[in-house]
Amino acid sequence: MRKGWRWPVAGVAGLMVALSLFVIPAIGQGPVTEEVGVLQLHLNSDGDRFVFDPVAPGPNLVQTLTQTNCKLSSSGDSLVGLVGSGDQPNKKPFAGLKDHRIGVGQNGEGNGEPCARIDKDLGQTLALRLVGQLDGQSIGYAEIDLGFKFNGDALLQLRKGGPSGTVVDTVTVTCAGGSDCGPDSGGSDNERVILYLDPADDPGDGHWQAFAIDGAFDTIVIGPGNAAASGVVSLEGGFNGAAPGPLGTSLDTSDTLFQVVEAFDGEIDCEDTVTLGGGDATTQITRGTDIDGGCKGPEDGLLFSFESGVEGDRLFVDFITEPVDADPGTVAQFLEVITWRYDSPPDVPGGESQVRILSYDDHVGAGERVMPWCLIDPRDGAGDLPVGTVLDPVDTTEFLPTGHTSCLIESRSYVTGLMDILDHPMGTFLEVDTIYNVGDGKRSN
Repeated sequence: MRKGWRWPVAGVAGLMVALSLFVIPAIGQGPVTEEVGVLQLHLNSDGDRFVFDPVAPGPNLVQTLTQTNCKLSSSGDSLVGLVGSGDQPNKKPFAGLKDHRIGVGQNGEGNGEPCARIDKDLGQTLALRLVGQLDGQSIGYAEIDLGFKFNGDALLQLRKGGPSGTVVDTVTVTCAGGSDCGPDSGGSDNERVILYLDPADDPGDGHWQAFAIDGAFDTIVIGPGNAAASGVVSLEGGFNGAAPGPLGTSLDTSDTLFQVVEAFDGEIDCEDTVTLGGGDATTQITRGTDIDGGCKGPEDGLLFSFESGVEGDRLFVDFITEPVDADPGTVAQFLEVITWRYDSPPDVPGGESQVRILSYDDHVGAGERVMPWCLIDPRDGAGDLPVGTVLDPVDTTEFLPTGHTSCLIESRSYVTGLMDILDHPMGTFLEVDTIYNVGDGKRSN
């Protein structure tokens, strides 16, 4: 029997904070997110533009904003689509740009500041959507510079799937400047609005208005609220605007900022792969077909919740699937690659085994069990899981020892970082386990 050694788990206190980003608390709730980069809306005298600074190595992407007769246009990289709308479609409303402010213009609007503001009495709204090189990504945190006039407020509608997509949340922002929320009040009629998905990003009290939001979004629709019949709001980005929030302060900018993330919302279809967790327990999950060869589940894919963290001196990952079907013959197959990370290799005297005990709790409720080796590797030559049919379902007994729902295909352990004395004075010990599984379950190591 293998002995479970107490190896140093890397930064347990810090790990629990880091892994809090990678928890779906219940099926269908709260996405898992991974930061992709920061999108910056810079509106100032040195030029108007969107700039995307990616986390991955590579150059910044720049979408330059210009205007002709105050109608906004852009060139360069494709990052954000801007669309203006209003109650008078025959006036052909459009996204506008004037004096380093973005609003909505339309034909025959008259003098004043058309294009620089979104007018309530014209029923105008401005929609911003991630497009082009950011298509398919989401926003999980934002610091937005809004300008107000005529004692109005702003209604921010956060959507997933474009301007007509699913409403994720709705936020009302009031102008706290009182009588200063009138024309030509400079920075006094601006508000810094912070939207955050992760509770760890709550900025607390400050010179901003902060709102916890219900989900990541790819589109924000901005319009005046109900505070004043003739209220207007403008989207701004650093020119004579609100002081920066925490992210802006760290980046030394008062621009409008969006943290772009890749969001996983608990849906996975057959043949899809998603990587979840982080820090010291990361799982790459690929869903195969159901063992009868089908791909049952909700229209957009099987829903499941996920959590990873530390229990005592052991790491764990856990995912719980919504039942595919009441028929046990339609259970889903999964291929998992779990990477466990420890601060240093185990100190094992006498040449005893250096392998920790990999255990699992299965979906049939048998409790914690030592994970067995697979009888044979279930993958084909291309690395794919087997596909059955209704008449000839996958015979899992070919791979799974009797009574088990998970088995270990392969496991490898190695030390990395031995030469990096500053970061890894003792080396970092990694164990990578490849697992075949039907249904869901919790894994501990």
